[in-house]
Amino acid sequence: MATSNPSIANDRAAMQTLAHLICRANFGEVRRLATHQLATATDAAHQTVLMLVADAPDTSVMTEKCIMYLFELGADPLASDDAGDTAAHLTSRRDHLRLLTLLPFNAKWLPNHSGATPLMEAARTGSWRCAKHLLHLLRQPIFNEFEKFGNSKRLQLLEMKDRRGQTAMDLARFNGHSELARDINREIRLVLKAGFISGLTFQEKSNRKALKRLADASNSLGLQKAATRGSCDLPEKSGATGLMWAAFNSKCCDEELWQQLLRLSDPTCSNMWSRSCLHYAAQGGNSAAASALLAAGASPNARDRFGSTPLMVAAREAPAANAAAVCRVLLDAGSDWSLRDGWGRTALDSAREKGRSELVELLLRFGQKLLNTENSTCKRDMNSYWFLAKIKATLLKRNWDFS
Repeated sequence: MATSNPSIANDRAAMQTLAHLICRANFGEVRRLATHQLATATDAAHQTVLMLVADAPDTSVMTEKCIMYLFELGADPLASDDAGDTAAHLTSRRDHLRLLTLLPFNAKWLPNHSGATPLMEAARTGSWRCAKHLLHLLRQPIFNEFEKFGNSKRLQLLEMKDRRGQTAMDLARFNGHSELARDINREIRLVLKAGFISGLTFQEKSNRKALKRLADASNSLGLQKAATRGSCDLPEKSGATGLMWAAFNSKCCDEELWQQLLRLSDPTCSNMWSRSCLHYAAQGGNSAAASALLAAGASPNARDRFGSTPLMVAAREAPAANAAAVCRVLLDAGSDWSLRDGWGRTALDSAREKGRSELVELLLRFGQKLLNTENSTCKRDMNSYWFLAKIKATLLKRNWDFS
């Protein structure tokens, strides 16, 4: 529909241009064009730039940097359009996992004007990747708050009903997504008590143990044959899954294996300490797994319960022979090496503490690369700026050139 207001038309065109640049992960142009006014603007249907990106089929791994910059400018993940849909509703319909992972927890459970939550939208459309992400978030104490609510908060969210009285499981079943309905039913059956997960059937436990044995034995062919959409994400008592065990074993590095596993499982799944599959890959030094997980939608800057990112974990815990390689994969995918964990340590601090000179050199060289890049975000972010200043001082001692 044409508009008689030129300013609205211009804003809409600018919003669409910005959304296109974000989807292409063109950070330099995003930073040049984006403003607080544009990041918070709405079109005639009350859609924001974030919603336009959410409605895209998919985005590249480097899009995260653009999205986080949009949040810095004031983009509101809770904003809704004329139908009451938020960015989380739109991503869930599209099965746009990469963006859904970046939205805050409370934005992922809001009902729209029809009473439907993002989980219900994913169940209705068969968007199983987004559905699994939402389901698996509720295994983490940081979100389910089991110490305060037991299982009641989990069940309340999982069994919410829309205005027609339908739950997510109902919608999955009614729309022919029977496997997704079983996934939802399984999560409802799980019980979190005294810091442990229980509630799997005897057969489900057997399937989970079989995957662990195959992963521990580095049996890639066996894993490909045994893995199913119903078994890859089955949790043991601490929340670890078959995908996590395979990611942890650097010998499980076959490309076909990871293509198969990620057609079946949730790359964003985390254990009860919020340690994700990517954290496991970083800890094990499994570069192939890390690359595949990142391509499938895992966030390179996901935090565990102690504030550690996969890069921090790799710097501290990856086997010496594989640490540099997996750190390169993470850095190239946009891992923010200036972040600090719950104790105030960066990945560089951890590498130094562990005496890992190769990693120290890698991180310092990466810092030099950013300092020499005109479009570095660090010039706009004071925390990163001062951290980089510290890096620069170290590099200057080594007579490295910044011209």
